[in-house]
Amino acid sequence: MTPAPHNWSETAAMIALWYATSIVATNTSKSLEMDAAVLTLSQLLIASGCSFLLLRILKLKPYRPMNSREELQTTSLLAFAFMLGFVTLNAALRHMHVSLVMTLRATEPLFTLALSTIVFGTDDGLRRLVSLIPVVCGASMSALGSADATLAGAVACAASNACFAARGVLTKLIRARHAADNYSLFLHINVIGAMIAGAYVVASGAPIILPDSTPILVVNGVAFWAYLQLSWLVLARVTAVTHSVCNAMRRPVVILAGWLQFGNEITSLNACGIALACGGAALYGHLSRPPPPPPPDRDDEARETLV
Repeated sequence: MTPAPHNWSETAAMIALWYATSIVATNTSKSLEMDAAVLTLSQLLIASGCSFLLLRILKLKPYRPMNSREELQTTSLLAFAFMLGFVTLNAALRHMHVSLVMTLRATEPLFTLALSTIVFGTDDGLRRLVSLIPVVCGASMSALGSADATLAGAVACAASNACFAARGVLTKLIRARHAADNYSLFLHINVIGAMIAGAYVVASGAPIILPDSTPILVVNGVAFWAYLQLSWLVLARVTAVTHSVCNAMRRPVVILAGWLQFGNEITSLNACGIALACGGAALYGHLSRPPPPPPPDRDDEARETLV
């Protein structure tokens, strides 16, 4: 379905804000150097509060509760994948520079393609599979050209990609089976995810935040919430292909911001790998666009005219 036309200046401003909040969320997550589970718990709690304020107190958007046990179970599984994806992403940021983490994250379509084929039995075609070759090659080049590449960081990135691929598949299932809107679903997965993360933090005895990191932690959580909400808002204004390309281009912007803040060296091999991976992700998004609807049958049109 093609989105309704919107003011492109407003859409451009929204995309810029999406990029800005993504940069703030990523760079503050890196600078906090906290336990990954505790940081994710903080992000989910603040995001839950922001969504609750939006839906239940200010009532700027209609709220839709979950209506069945089956929906609760599927949403809980989605929340677990969502929570674990950010735990592993935050863990990767502790082990490696922002530039390498964002480049390795560009391989997520490979995990999504594999999981969608297993769950839905979809035949995505050779051209979409081929489009992932530059993504994998670019990520490999970037890792080989990076001095801070670690096995722990790479495994964390791979786990994050797998979790976010599962998130995409589960979201598709929930929307197909239930009339779930983005705002209510986002509130549900943040609340349930925070409960799961909180239980793990208490059970593991992970160290809680330092007092002087609290203001940055709040900024990080609000940026985390705004970045994910803006991603959905942009998708509502543009086609899926445009959104995919914008998301692919977001990564080099975040990488550049990370380089400016943290000063990590980007070699020529890193730069080539980043460009190749992001370009491949954009190509995959272009090839993943839904086919256009078939033209109306002329015989059907003639029958409708006669009627």
